[in-house]
Amino acid sequence: MNVKQRPKVVKGHDFSKKHKVSVWASQHPYEGVPEVYFEETFSRNNTRATNTWSNNFNLRFFNPENMETNGSHEGRVNIEKAAGECSFSSSYIEVLMSKARKKKLEDVTWIILLFECEYSPKVSGVDKDNYMSFLGAFDYDDGADNLYEMG
Repeated sequence: MNVKQRPKVVKGHDFSKKHKVSVWASQHPYEGVPEVYFEETFSRNNTRATNTWSNNFNLRFFNPENMETNGSHEGRVNIEKAAGECSFSSSYIEVLMSKARKKKLEDVTWIILLFECEYSPKVSGVDKDNYMSFLGAFDYDDGADNLYEMG
């Protein structure tokens, strides 16, 4: 009897891409999000992580060093301010704001920016979960002018 070798099942997709930033935003109250949503499981010498958020969006992994989050524990904050305080680069803010307006996500409770990542809902099949909505993947130039002056 011939036993076929089963390929190792790899869950999720690798969206790694230089000079891109993928942005998710939420209007769900931050205190209403369970802690487990953010709890990271690390692999590959602690350079790769997964959590409920990444699993929900079919990301194979993310590099925690490439992730920035920002928001408000109470109420909402303007997404331009939330993103600007995370990345400091103005290179993608205009197109981000255009997408945020279209999706009515100009005021958010929190935001996730994943740098060196070009997430695609067409590939993953997911554009939102119970807490986050994907806004888009944008060209990112870390040499662009800062959106906010460093104090």
